[in-house]
Amino acid sequence: MRAFFLLLVLANVAFFAYAVMGRQQSGADNQIPLLEISPEKIRLIKSTGGAAAAKPKPSNAPAGTVSAAPAACLEWGVFAGPDVARADAALARLELPQTLVQRAVADAGGYWVYIPPLKTKADVDKKLGELKALGVTEFFVVQDATPWRNAISLGIFRTEEAARGFLDALRGKGMQSAVAERRENFLRQIAYYVREPTEAIVAKLAELQREFPGTQIKAVACPPADAAKG
Repeated sequence: MRAFFLLLVLANVAFFAYAVMGRQQSGADNQIPLLEISPEKIRLIKSTGGAAAAKPKPSNAPAGTVSAAPAACLEWGVFAGPDVARADAALARLELPQTLVQRAVADAGGYWVYIPPLKTKADVDKKLGELKALGVTEFFVVQDATPWRNAISLGIFRTEEAARGFLDALRGKGMQSAVAERRENFLRQIAYYVREPTEAIVAKLAELQREFPGTQIKAVACPPADAAKG
């Protein structure tokens, strides 16, 4: 029943995302996917019975024991830099029980969309003004004492397709200096896991996801309770 419930929840997410996208105006911003669902990662845990149900396989577990089906989660991520604090605040607005939400360090590899390092602070300020004039408001300036100092980060994406889509949208607005590159272990990334979400929670998460272009929501098995927190 748990697998059936999760499939039903994901069907509602897909419908919700379709409805939201239908209400939005057309334009470059709408080329960025609002929601990614990965149904191929959903595995049926139990059969609900019936003539077509598969016969259970023999088990070596001692008699009288019951194997608990793994919990299902929705994963939302990934986040880095100032987006982590923003995502924390966004989730806090939902007032979910702490036992349902887990915050864990995710794979730091991904695709970075950014403006290469600029020479001076004046150059940075000028570029930020250009971004704001184009309606781009989600960015942060790298200030660490590294070769990337004064670069302007515009987004971090798990897949090349998502990064390229976002980059094309930026260039459609006139920002030609942005680039996209594969990067490994250069920024700590955070993912959130919501355990056994209800349809109402899924709908609220899908609404929050609109505030973070490039992030993804998908069904996964819940991570271990002792997974590292960020």
